[in-house]
Amino acid sequence: MKIIKVLLLILLLGLLGYSIFQVCKIYNEKKESEEIKKELIELIDIPEIPSQEKNYQVDFTELKKLNSDIIGWIIIEGTQINYPIVQSSNNSYYLNHSVEKKWNSLGSIFADYRSSNNFSDYNTFIYGHHTKNGTMFGELYKYMDYDFFLSHPIFYLYTPDEVYEAQIFSAYIDDTKSESYNQNFDSLEEYKDYLKLIKGKSNYNTNIIVDANSDKMITLYSCSHDPNRQKDDRYYIHAILKKIS
Repeated sequence: MKIIKVLLLILLLGLLGYSIFQVCKIYNEKKESEEIKKELIELIDIPEIPSQEKNYQVDFTELKKLNSDIIGWIIIEGTQINYPIVQSSNNSYYLNHSVEKKWNSLGSIFADYRSSNNFSDYNTFIYGHHTKNGTMFGELYKYMDYDFFLSHPIFYLYTPDEVYEAQIFSAYIDDTKSESYNQNFDSLEEYKDYLKLIKGKSNYNTNIIVDANSDKMITLYSCSHDPNRQKDDRYYIHAILKKIS
């Protein structure tokens, strides 16, 4: 019995040590991620309230010195979402690498590798982890609430060529196999059908009119982690891009 008790004690101490290690690891990764973000914001002087600085331009020359994969910058006021957007040759690398290309379980905000790097496609998917601390895309859930949408109906996308107001026209939860998960359209008619589909799924009516002939869109995509939903469910936030003149 003494041997069993000793073995159980060793096992429990091992589990405790492993748990402490994991907590420290997550804490350090979050700290590292936030430090990188802070340094980049200071480097290129990102505005705290972009809606008040319409003429601001991101210095992508400086950003690309750090990582040539950077293709944009996204800011959603009222959230912690204020990050560079990267794009790799696959959709796996930046799931667990920082913008500095160092291992980090929080990953980065990244565009689908199949999309054009200038957001000129009909629909560009942008991915980010849902986190409990609200970093990365951990606050997309706020757009499930109509009141939050009313106070934050647009967010900002900066690219090397343009600055956009992204006007949200649909927000909802759906699964990974949904027809909403689509960014390839063989014709304008297919794109029109897609727009009709995703507008019909929205949790609320945004009153945004989408012109399929001219409007390009981006879709923010992240795990939902809603306790009342399935594990394969995702947040879908669709927005059309309007150039800021």
